[in-house]
Amino acid sequence: MKTINRKDFDFIGSVVKVHGNFGELKIQLNQKEKLKEWAFLEIREKPVPFLLESFRHLTGNEYLIKLKNIDTVDKAADFIGYNLMMPLKKGAKRKQKVDEDLVGFLLIDENFGEIGRVEELIEMPMQLLFRTTYNNKELLIPAVEPIIQWVDDETKEIGLDLPDGLLD
Repeated sequence: MKTINRKDFDFIGSVVKVHGNFGELKIQLNQKEKLKEWAFLEIREKPVPFLLESFRHLTGNEYLIKLKNIDTVDKAADFIGYNLMMPLKKGAKRKQKVDEDLVGFLLIDENFGEIGRVEELIEMPMQLLFRTTYNNKELLIPAVEPIIQWVDDETKEIGLDLPDGLLD
Protein backbone atom coordinates (compact mmCIF):
# COMPACT_ATOMS: atom_id res chain seq x y z
CA MET A 1 0.00 0.00 0.00
CA LYS A 2 1.48 3.36 -1.07
CA THR A 3 1.44 6.13 1.52
CA ILE A 4 0.93 9.79 0.74
CA ASN A 5 4.24 11.65 1.05
CA ARG A 6 4.52 15.45 1.20
CA LYS A 7 7.52 15.50 -1.18
CA ASP A 8 5.20 14.20 -3.92
CA PHE A 9 3.04 17.33 -3.62
CA ASP A 10 3.36 21.00 -4.44
CA PHE A 11 1.92 23.94 -2.46
CA ILE A 12 -0.72 25.68 -4.60
CA GLY A 13 -2.59 27.97 -2.19
CA SER A 14 -4.43 28.19 1.09
CA VAL A 15 -7.86 28.27 2.70
CA VAL A 16 -8.75 31.89 3.49
CA LYS A 17 -12.16 31.79 5.15
CA VAL A 18 -15.60 30.22 5.27
CA HIS A 19 -18.09 31.41 2.66
CA GLY A 20 -21.83 31.26 3.26
CA ASN A 21 -23.73 29.07 5.70
CA PHE A 22 -23.26 25.61 4.18
CA GLY A 23 -19.54 24.94 4.61
CA GLU A 24 -18.08 26.40 1.43
CA LEU A 25 -14.46 27.55 1.72
CA LYS A 26 -12.88 30.56 0.04
CA ILE A 27 -9.37 29.69 -1.18
CA GLN A 28 -6.54 31.64 -2.79
CA LEU A 29 -4.42 29.86 -5.35
CA ASN A 30 -0.90 30.98 -6.24
CA GLN A 31 -1.08 29.32 -9.65
CA LYS A 32 -3.81 28.43 -12.11
CA GLU A 33 -5.18 25.04 -11.18
CA LYS A 34 -8.53 23.41 -11.72
CA LEU A 35 -9.36 21.15 -8.83
CA LYS A 36 -11.50 18.32 -10.15
CA GLU A 37 -12.26 15.43 -7.84
CA TRP A 38 -9.96 15.85 -4.83
CA ALA A 39 -8.56 18.67 -2.72
CA PHE A 40 -5.47 17.89 -0.65
CA LEU A 41 -5.14 19.92 2.54
CA GLU A 42 -1.90 19.88 4.50
CA ILE A 43 -2.68 18.65 8.01
CA ARG A 44 0.19 17.92 10.41
CA GLU A 45 2.66 18.22 7.51
CA LYS A 46 0.85 15.58 5.43
CA PRO A 47 -1.44 16.05 2.40
CA VAL A 48 -4.88 14.73 3.36
CA PRO A 49 -7.37 14.09 0.51
CA PHE A 50 -10.93 15.45 0.64
CA LEU A 51 -13.57 14.66 -1.96
CA LEU A 52 -14.82 17.81 -3.70
CA GLU A 53 -18.49 18.56 -4.20
CA SER A 54 -17.80 21.77 -6.14
CA PHE A 55 -15.07 24.13 -7.32
CA ARG A 56 -15.80 27.55 -8.80
CA HIS A 57 -13.95 30.73 -9.64
CA LEU A 58 -14.72 34.01 -7.86
CA THR A 59 -12.27 36.71 -8.93
CA GLY A 60 -8.54 36.84 -9.68
CA ASN A 61 -6.90 34.05 -7.71
CA GLU A 62 -9.90 33.45 -5.41
CA TYR A 63 -12.10 30.36 -5.68
CA LEU A 64 -14.79 28.58 -3.68
CA ILE A 65 -14.62 24.89 -2.87
CA LYS A 66 -17.14 22.66 -1.15
CA LEU A 67 -15.78 19.53 0.53
CA LYS A 68 -17.97 16.44 0.79
CA ASN A 69 -19.59 16.03 4.24
CA ILE A 70 -18.48 19.50 5.42
CA ASP A 71 -21.90 21.12 5.69
CA THR A 72 -21.66 23.70 8.46
CA VAL A 73 -19.74 26.89 9.14
CA ASP A 74 -18.23 25.33 12.29
CA LYS A 75 -16.88 22.27 10.45
CA ALA A 76 -15.55 24.41 7.60
CA ALA A 77 -13.88 26.91 9.96
CA ASP A 78 -11.53 24.15 11.15
CA PHE A 79 -9.79 24.33 7.74
CA ILE A 80 -9.01 28.08 7.72
CA GLY A 81 -5.30 28.67 7.22
CA TYR A 82 -4.55 25.19 5.87
CA ASN A 83 -2.37 24.86 2.78
CA LEU A 84 -3.74 23.35 -0.42
CA MET A 85 -1.50 20.80 -2.09
CA MET A 86 -1.46 19.30 -5.59
CA PRO A 87 0.19 16.00 -6.53
CA LEU A 88 3.24 16.44 -8.74
CA LYS A 89 2.83 15.05 -12.23
CA LYS A 90 4.37 11.62 -12.71
CA GLY A 91 7.96 11.87 -13.85
CA ALA A 92 8.02 15.63 -13.26
CA LYS A 93 10.87 17.09 -11.32
CA ARG A 94 9.87 19.39 -8.53
CA LYS A 95 9.57 22.74 -10.24
CA GLN A 96 10.30 26.15 -8.79
CA LYS A 97 7.10 27.36 -7.25
CA VAL A 98 5.05 30.12 -8.83
CA ASP A 99 5.46 31.81 -5.43
CA GLU A 100 9.02 32.66 -6.39
CA ASP A 101 7.48 35.15 -8.82
CA LEU A 102 6.77 37.22 -5.67
CA VAL A 103 10.49 37.84 -5.08
CA GLY A 104 11.02 41.57 -5.61
CA PHE A 105 7.45 42.56 -4.70
CA LEU A 106 7.17 45.53 -2.34
CA LEU A 107 5.70 44.71 1.08
CA ILE A 108 3.35 47.44 2.36
CA ASP A 109 1.82 47.30 5.84
CA GLU A 110 -1.51 49.04 6.58
CA ASN A 111 -0.03 50.86 9.61
CA PHE A 112 3.71 51.18 8.92
CA GLY A 113 3.74 51.70 5.15
CA GLU A 114 6.58 50.28 3.06
CA ILE A 115 8.46 47.49 4.85
CA GLY A 116 10.84 46.35 2.10
CA ARG A 117 10.99 44.03 -0.90
CA VAL A 118 10.58 40.26 -0.80
CA GLU A 119 14.17 38.98 -1.01
CA GLU A 120 13.36 35.30 -0.71
CA LEU A 121 10.48 32.91 -0.02
CA ILE A 122 11.29 30.31 2.60
CA GLU A 123 9.17 27.16 2.74
CA MET A 124 8.67 25.88 6.26
CA PRO A 125 6.71 22.71 7.10
CA MET A 126 3.54 24.55 8.07
CA GLN A 127 3.81 27.83 6.14
CA LEU A 128 5.65 30.01 3.70
CA LEU A 129 7.74 32.98 4.90
CA PHE A 130 8.72 36.22 3.16
CA ARG A 131 12.31 37.23 3.94
CA THR A 132 13.02 40.95 3.74
CA THR A 133 15.28 43.54 5.35
CA TYR A 134 13.68 46.16 7.60
CA ASN A 135 15.77 48.80 9.44
CA ASN A 136 18.96 46.92 8.47
CA LYS A 137 17.71 43.68 10.09
CA GLU A 138 16.45 40.47 8.52
CA LEU A 139 12.70 40.10 8.96
CA LEU A 140 10.67 36.92 8.36
CA ILE A 141 6.97 37.46 7.72
CA PRO A 142 4.50 34.55 7.54
CA ALA A 143 2.92 34.50 4.08
CA VAL A 144 -0.51 33.51 5.39
CA GLU A 145 -3.97 34.90 5.91
CA PRO A 146 -4.87 37.13 7.68
CA ILE A 147 -1.46 38.85 7.32
CA ILE A 148 -1.63 39.06 3.50
CA GLN A 149 -4.45 41.42 2.59
CA TRP A 150 -3.90 41.65 -1.17
CA VAL A 151 -1.39 40.98 -3.97
CA ASP A 152 -1.16 43.25 -7.01
CA ASP A 153 0.75 41.60 -9.86
CA GLU A 154 0.71 44.77 -11.98
CA THR A 155 2.33 47.08 -9.41
CA LYS A 156 4.28 44.20 -7.82
CA GLU A 157 3.02 45.03 -4.34
CA ILE A 158 1.76 42.94 -1.44
CA GLY A 159 -0.52 44.53 1.17
CA LEU A 160 -0.02 43.33 4.74
CA ASP A 161 -1.67 43.69 8.13
CA LEU A 162 1.22 42.79 10.42
CA PRO A 163 0.53 41.65 13.99
CA ASP A 164 1.62 43.96 16.80
CA GLY A 165 5.27 43.54 17.76
CA LEU A 166 6.45 41.82 14.57
CA LEU A 167 8.57 44.82 13.55
CA ASP A 168 10.14 45.24 17.02
